[in-house]
Amino acid sequence: MSRRWYTFKDCRARRRIDLPNRTILKDRDSKPLIEDLNRIPGFETLSRKSRVETEMVKSSEVIFVDGVPVAFKREGQFVPVLTNTVALEKMPRVTVDMGAVPHVVGGADIMAPGIRKVEGTFGENGLVVIIDEKHSKFLSVGRSLLDSQALVTTKKGKVIVNFHYVGDAVWETIKSQGASHSGS
Repeated sequence: MSRRWYTFKDCRARRRIDLPNRTILKDRDSKPLIEDLNRIPGFETLSRKSRVETEMVKSSEVIFVDGVPVAFKREGQFVPVLTNTVALEKMPRVTVDMGAVPHVVGGADIMAPGIRKVEGTFGENGLVVIIDEKHSKFLSVGRSLLDSQALVTTKKGKVIVNFHYVGDAVWETIKSQGASHSGS
């Protein structure tokens, strides 16, 4: 029987495992964060005793509550992630035509000619969710440059800044970690 000697190369893992770069917040840090999130429609049910983790993704801080991504913070503003349908359902909606969909999910800002319908009321710089007219799927979350009444009457120009969209860095981080956690 021949005995095989192993080298250091043989001991290295064949598969690379990417672990999330999350920071678990202490209670004194997580409680004020949960209180801030509870003021936003759709986040009222978050418990102060929940486990809160954060992860930096480019210029955004993604917030996980009990392992579930709920929002991210960019420029001091909380924005619900596109997988948080409970919060997105309570937000004002802007429906865009199907021609605008590839541009919106590519990160482009929303232009007035592509808007088909505005639902809900919001002020200038208010957060809105962008959906497509055919399937009513959530495409992005943006910050409106106009209030809801002015948005309805505007016929040209940029009207919504795209903050978070399907396929951006936050989306990819959430989806990749969701796939690795689903098996556990």
